[in-house]
Amino acid sequence: MKSTLLALLLSFSVLKGYSQKNTIIGLFGGGGVATANNYDIGLSGGLDYAKGVALRSFFGAEVFYQQFSLLYDNEANSARHATGYAGEITRHSSAYFFIAPKFRYCAGRKQNIHIYLNAGIGMGMGGYDSVRKFNTISTPNGYLRTDTTLDMSENINSMVMRIGVGCTQYLPIGNHWRFTLTEDIGFIPGSLTKTSDFTDVTRTNYSPAKVNPTYFSIRIGISHTKFP
Repeated sequence: MKSTLLALLLSFSVLKGYSQKNTIIGLFGGGGVATANNYDIGLSGGLDYAKGVALRSFFGAEVFYQQFSLLYDNEANSARHATGYAGEITRHSSAYFFIAPKFRYCAGRKQNIHIYLNAGIGMGMGGYDSVRKFNTISTPNGYLRTDTTLDMSENINSMVMRIGVGCTQYLPIGNHWRFTLTEDIGFIPGSLTKTSDFTDVTRTNYSPAKVNPTYFSIRIGISHTKFP
């Protein structure tokens, strides 16, 4: 019994020292899709830093680039591709550079599975917003269809907030080096653009309420650790 307790105590001490003293620096890249209204793959990539602060706990930050690519097609009678008699098609494409503090908990006997939460601010790096509005009205001479496309890129917000949760698996590939595989889910609490929000005077019944996608991303990378 004494030997068992001693072994458990030594194991606890080793894990605690490993977490508190270890540091991780990583490079990653990948792509993701929106869970709704997705148009194309949104690429992402950046740097990750973590410092052990307690048993199985790390604190650090990510700096990364993230693209967004969305298409909202809302038409009368659930029509698509501008075949309805009225509707609105919004196309949004933008990119941001995020800085996000990050907390992670290490699971597994060797602490090679990291579950994390981060939140940060993104600075706009450009993009394109277009809105196509069409309607069919009755006139004395028959039905008249109006169809206009507007460039609303100036409405893209220059700064947005993002919250991320996910899991990273660390796979040893050599002394101090790890291959990483990350599954990330990112939330935008606000909106990427002012286009079609409730203050937009051009808003119609077919406009999306808010352009705030949830993105699921897969990233691969490589990391260096202070301890093996």
